[in-house]
Formats: sequence, structure tokens, C-alpha cells
Amino acid sequence: MISPGWADSDSARAAELRGDFSAAANEWGKVADKVKGDARIEALLSRVQALRELGQHKIVMETLAELEKEAKSTGAELRVAEVQAAQGASVMFSRQAADAEALLRTALATARKLKARGLIAQVQNDLGVLLSGTGDKAGAASALAESASLAAKYGSPELAARARRNLADARMNAGDFPAARKELDVALRAARSLPEGHERAFLLLGVAHLFERLFHEEPAHDNAMRRRAFELDAEAVKIATTIGDDRVLSLALGHQGSLYEFEKKLPEALALTRRALELAQRVRSADSLYRWQWQSGRILASQGERDVAIEAYRRAVATLEGIRNDVAIRHGNRNAGSSYRQVVGAVYYELADLLLQRADGIKDAGEFQTVLREARATAEALKSAELEDYFQDDCVNLLRSKQRNVENLSEKAAVLYILPLPTRTELLLSLPGTKEKPGRIERIKVPMGEPQLTEIVRRFRLNLEIRTTNEFLEQSRQLYKLLIEPVESLLKSHGIDTLVFVPDGALRTVPMSALNDGEKFLVEKYSIAVSPGLDLMESGPAGLRTPRMMISGLTDAVQNFQALPAVQREVERLGKLYPQNETLMNNDFMKVRVTEKFTGEPFTIVHIASHGHIDSDVRKSFVLTHADKLTLDDLEKLIRPGQLADKPLELLTLSACQTAAGDDRAALGLGGVAVKAGARSAFATLWCVNDEASAMLIADFYTELTAPAGNTKAQALQTAQRRLLANPRYAHPCFWAPYLIIGNWL
Repeated sequence: MISPGWADSDSARAAELRGDFSAAANEWGKVADKVKGDARIEALLSRVQALRELGQHKIVMETLAELEKEAKSTGAELRVAEVQAAQGASVMFSRQAADAEALLRTALATARKLKARGLIAQVQNDLGVLLSGTGDKAGAASALAESASLAAKYGSPELAARARRNLADARMNAGDFPAARKELDVALRAARSLPEGHERAFLLLGVAHLFERLFHEEPAHDNAMRRRAFELDAEAVKIATTIGDDRVLSLALGHQGSLYEFEKKLPEALALTRRALELAQRVRSADSLYRWQWQSGRILASQGERDVAIEAYRRAVATLEGIRNDVAIRHGNRNAGSSYRQVVGAVYYELADLLLQRADGIKDAGEFQTVLREARATAEALKSAELEDYFQDDCVNLLRSKQRNVENLSEKAAVLYILPLPTRTELLLSLPGTKEKPGRIERIKVPMGEPQLTEIVRRFRLNLEIRTTNEFLEQSRQLYKLLIEPVESLLKSHGIDTLVFVPDGALRTVPMSALNDGEKFLVEKYSIAVSPGLDLMESGPAGLRTPRMMISGLTDAVQNFQALPAVQREVERLGKLYPQNETLMNNDFMKVRVTEKFTGEPFTIVHIASHGHIDSDVRKSFVLTHADKLTLDDLEKLIRPGQLADKPLELLTLSACQTAAGDDRAALGLGGVAVKAGARSAFATLWCVNDEASAMLIADFYTELTAPAGNTKAQALQTAQRRLLANPRYAHPCFWAPYLIIGNWL
């Protein structure tokens, strides 16, 4: 006897066949409302799959969390395993590879115990995709081959075809192009054996994309691969048109447009792209919409239609801003190193580039400033999205109500915004304004593109950490000539004493204080601060006159980290400078004790003298305590409530922090640490510093900060750095340069 409600599943499956996943999700929801027990769980899992197809990953995870409780209450091991498998597949879309793998392997173990071959096949497909992305070539191939074999043998041709397509992708990721070609042929036959519907059309598209990848990545660059891609797109177009699947039709036409774009057949490419765009609008597929808006912008720019191209790019950025959290979650998964910036960052920077090109022909001063500000704001939007992507939350939005025009923060500070573009680097220097005359942006074009600039920066960072040589000076002087010399006369004419850098890419990994003009370091001329973005600083003067400080750290060697004996003197000196303090050292410096201290009156300064590590993966970033670790999430939970209560932490100091050379994403995390924690500014290091030198600089920094003269944080750091630089023992920048004031420098 068929359970009540299961008759309704026919309409859900029909909706899936034609690619209408919104209707499918709705129909599966109706089924779930009419049945109980195993049948309800099965219906809800089908609904989850439909929602995943729509990209609604937050709803998927929330639904699965509730479904897990429901499945466990039934006591049915298989249903619990199915839910865990679905959770694992969904967690893959948030770059949490280890968590996803754990869930999938747990589900796989249960499936093998119960000999549930269908579930084994499904889990092995998802696990294979995950392992391919994380670099386990052998594991990926084995899992996907088993998935394809089991699915074909036990009556799941759609899963068998998907697994074959994924196996071809894994072979390509491993660089085994002959094997990839063979698997693509097998995948294509499997796809064509499916009923004429969404799954068949979608798989044909997937195979088409892989044939295009073969053309680009295989050394032979066989143009036959591109022709096959176009033919498969046409096949998908035909099926999608027949079944009324506008979502797949949009994808197929858009991909055909990109193939024509590569061939420089721009009118044909634009026509196809516009058709794809109209369809994406019709089905409200924002994920496709921004792609075709971006593609049309590129094509129009190539045709010399710059102003029309700018409008297309603006629409693409606006679409992305509406879905950027979902895009960050969805696209941070396919490869271990992927990120929001890698996937869509070019949209923002290509728009900024076009706007700056437009500025070349503008004579009106007001209009010129407006265009420069829009270009800068476009880059700012990407920086905000990058931090949301890195931290996997929208912490940056908490600052929106506290922003202030950065040009007017200080009459003596200038902000240097650096935009490395493919063929040049743009310097946007924000000079302070007055009551009578508002601040303005000065624009300087440097004739060096991002690839060459990055190469110099990489060598600079590596040489800076070698204290036995002065090889860093070559790159130090090159960077000074490129980035500082073009604006130096402007800085002098405006009486600037503080330079705030908003760096990008590889420039985030190096200290600007160590740039050298041939005679002096930059820190000998200016106070220096760094910000992850103009809109990511909580503005306003510092509130450090009557501070309450929390001092914590380690002198002991714990958890395989070396001792920091000089920290003891550092802490003793801080205690004298700030009598209103709470101190937790060594055995007392534990997560639970830190949490207890934060339950009272909010602190003004939190100083942590302990090993810290900022990783490209935020979950691997930490500050070492005596027996455990404080994550950046832990710091946020402790510090953020003060900000929300309008009693923000003024300064978070991490005096023994480290980021890896060449790791731009980790440096992004260091730059955003104040934003994440809810502090107005952070004082941190790019690499581990000599213990004695660190203690001296830290003590001098805080002494200057409490001086009656009322130094800003940037000025206090400048004085401390210059004092260490004057000491022959510590004159090399590896000792004094890695210290950064991040965020509010006042």
C-alpha cells in the first residue's frame, strides 16, 4: 500500500526532470507534511537536494540540523547515515573540508555495515569530489570509481553518470590528461543514456566545461576539444528548450558565448550572452545573472564600448553584493585554495580599471573626483567581501554605523590606497581636507603591473626575515621608488606626518615601514598604519587616557612552543604603566580564566604576549594559552559585546604573532583581526620577533602611548621602532619592521 502523500511525489519528480527545483522543493515539502517516520525523512532529504540545487545552502544546513534530531529519534541507523551524508555534502560548500570528510566517512562506515549500496555510491561520489579538491588524487579516484560502479550496477544511472563526470574532473586535477579524456568519453555515454531531462542536459554541460578545460590545460591545446564543448552546449540547448528548463538553457547559451568570446567573435558572443542574461533574469538565478552581466561587460570592453561596459559591470557587482555570502560559501569549496576573490574578484577590479580609464579623459575636477571615488569604493566592496569570506561571517557589517569620512580624520594623515592592476599600479592618495576645502584624492599611475610587483614583494618579504644579510635593500628601494617617490612631494606640501596604507594582494604581507629611499627607512619619516579597507575602520579619536588593561601571556615553553622569557619584563613594565590591570600569566592564562575576566567592566586594552598564528584557513588561526588555544572566534565572543554596548576595545595587542611569507590570505586575516574581534585597532606582527627586541619595542610603544604629549598609536609605534633601529644590535628591519598598527591609528 502506498503511504498517503507519496502519490504527490510524482509531481515533485516531474519538476526535477524539467529542472524546476523551486517547484520540486515545494512538492517534497507537501509530501513530508502528509507522511511520518522513514517516509517523512526521505521526503525531506529530497527537498534538501532541491534546495541545494537552488543554492540555498543556509536553509539546507538549518533543515539538516533539525532532520538529524528527527532521524536519531527513530533509531534507524540508515536514516541517520543518510542525513549525515547530506550534511557532509553540504558542509563541502563552506570550505570546511575536514568537517565534511568526517561526516561523510561516518556515513560511509554505517552504509558499509548495513550493506546499503545506494548510499555507499552516493557518499563515495561526494567524498571523491572532496578528496579531489584537497589534493588526495588516489583517494579521489578510488572513491569515484567505486561510486560509478555501484551506481551502474544497482540501478542509479544518473549517479553513475555524475560519478564518471567527477572522475574525469579528478583525473584532470591530477594532471592525467589521457585518463581524463577516456573518462570524459565514458561520462558522455553515461549522460546520453539518461532520459531527456534536466539531469542529462546539466551533465552534458558539465562534460562540455571539462572538454574546454582540456583545451586550455593540456599541452597540445587541441582545438577539437573546444569544438566538442560547443557541440555539447548545443545538445544541452536543444534538450533545455524541449523541456522548458530555462536555468540550464541560460547556462548553455552563456557558455557558448564564452567560447565565442575566446575566439574574438564578439558580436556572436554578445548576442548569446544577452540571451543567457535574459533567461537568468526570468528564472531569478542571481548566480548565473552576475556571470552573464560580467561576460557582457568584458565583451563590450573588448569592442571599445567602455561606457556601456561599465554599466554592465556595475550591474554584475550589484548582483554579487546581493548574494556575496552565498557565493563565498558555494565557491570556497571546489579547490583547497579557492576563495571569493579568486572566483569573482576580477569583476570588481576590472570595473575599477575601466572607471580609472574613464577618468583619463575627464577635465572637470568634481567629476574626476567622483569617478576616482567610485573606483576606490568598488575595490572597497571586494575587501569587505574578502573578509566575510575569510572569517565566514558578516562581522564587517557591524562597523557600518560607525564609519566616518577617512579624509577628515586627521589634518596630518594621508591614506594611500594601492590598486595593482594587470598592466599598471594605481596609487590613490587621499589628502586631508579642512572646513573650507574638503579632502581630495590624488591619482598617480605607476607603470608596473601586478605580476612584476608581486615578484618584487615576494623577494622583499623573504629577504627581510634573513637578519644576516642586507639583500632586502634592493627590493626595499625598488618599492620605495614605485610606491612612495611618486607621492612624496604631495606629502611634504601638505605637512603629512602619518601614512595609512590600504594595501592589496602580496603587499599585505610586507611592512611598509621598511621601504628605503637609499638613506632612510620610511618609518624615519612618517608614522605608519595599515587598514584592510577605508570602510573597515571604526573612526574617531582614541580613548586611552584612563585605560583598563588586561595583560596575559606565557613565559613557559608549552605545547611544543618555545619559551618567551623576556615576556616577564614586558609584563612587569606594563603593570607599572597601567595600574588598572588584570594579569593572567602562564598557568593562569587559560581560556576559562580569560572568559571569567571579561564578565566584568570592559577592557580598554587587551595585551596578549604569547605565540600566535594567522593561517590562510581561519579555523587554524589561534593565540596560544597555557593548555589550549584561543581562536579568533573566541576573541570575538569576548571582545565584541563591548563594541555592541558602545564600549569598544581600543587596542588588541598580539605581540608574538606570525603569518607565513607569501600567504596573502593569511595576511588578509591579520589585517582583519581587529574587525573580527570587535576592536578599534590591533597591534600585531607579521612574523615572530626576537624575544628581547620584542620586549624592548613593546615597552617603548606603551610608554609613548601614555606620554602627556598625547601620541597617536601610529606615532607611538614610530618612536618605538626608531629607537630599536638606532640600536646597532637590532638595526636590521627583521627586528623592528614586522610590527603593525592595524585599523584606527589615532
